[in-house]
Amino acid sequence: MILINSVRVGKKGQIVIPEYIRKSLNLDENSILSIYLDSAEEKVILLPANKIGSLTRGMLKGIWGNTKKEIDNYIKRQRDTWNRNY
Repeated sequence: MILINSVRVGKKGQIVIPEYIRKSLNLDENSILSIYLDSAEEKVILLPANKIGSLTRGMLKGIWGNTKKEIDNYIKRQRDTWNRNY
């Protein structure tokens, strides 16, 4: 279910998250939120910080290789450059 509510930005840039949203996300006064800005679509997303890992898992898949051997070769090449610099 998508719930929509308007909030006002205060003088210090603070907003109050409505109670029903805080309860649905199990937030309390010590909760940490991560803020995601999608400037292309002009939207801001607030997420409980402990959810970031599950949402970003797999984003870099294939960047350094698709197999263990390819990844190991990439790491070896990077480490070789470290040795040359010292």
